[in-house]
Amino acid sequence: MTSEGTWSSPGTPYLLAALRIGYGVLWLQQTTWKVPPDFGMQSGSGLYYWTSEMVKYSFLPPHRLFVEFVVLPHFILFAWLTLLTELFIGVSQLLGVLSRLGALAAVAMSANLLIGLARHPSEWPWAYIMLLGYGLLFLGTHPGRVLGLDRLLNRRLSGPALASRPWAKAVGLLT
Repeated sequence: MTSEGTWSSPGTPYLLAALRIGYGVLWLQQTTWKVPPDFGMQSGSGLYYWTSEMVKYSFLPPHRLFVEFVVLPHFILFAWLTLLTELFIGVSQLLGVLSRLGALAAVAMSANLLIGLARHPSEWPWAYIMLLGYGLLFLGTHPGRVLGLDRLLNRRLSGPALASRPWAKAVGLLT
């Protein structure tokens, strides 16, 4: 079968791998300004500033209330969760390991950013839409199976010794 009339071509998997790797680098770069131990809380800068801005600009009232009454009172916990989640997304996409799980986390983080900051006057909402779109693209494919560690992991999990085990099937879905 030819690739005429489809989106697929022999180079498509490698293009997706290059996009996945770039997406991973983007998420890793974004962790560099989320600085422990207080993540900007004392100075009112960094992650604390942007989290506080969600209270002003979130376009969904339940989201705004959650940030105001749950996240900000427990900011350090949520800041660490944010940093560790973004590190996981970045590493998973860069190395192509558990890349669909990383994409799912990216979709959640991107949706949070879109809801909380799309109306901010200093932000470009299309950036959040693109972050969300790339996450959905990688969630819907197996991006780490080309130029990624998911290829090795999937090969191991689909072998005769493990293929029938429920946990191996579950992990296989995440690759």
